[in-house]
Amino acid sequence: MRWPDEIRDPAELPPEPVELTEDEIDGVLALMDSMTRNDLDGPEFDDTYTDAPAKVIEAKRDDKPLPQVSEPEAPGQVPST
Repeated sequence: MRWPDEIRDPAELPPEPVELTEDEIDGVLALMDSMTRNDLDGPEFDDTYTDAPAKVIEAKRDDKPLPQVSEPEAPGQVPST
């Protein structure tokens, strides 16, 4: 048994797949290559989201004090108009 809100209308289903030519695919791939940047280096691009939990896990495993978290910078003032 299904509730009315669980039944989807067939008109809401996604459309049929579209056939693309090789030229269209090559054009899209060329566009993606032209927009790709490989020169993203520096500390602002370090993955701290996964590094921070790993440091906590290592500290707990080695029975050491947990790493301290630095305070975020204070937000700037938004100019009033």
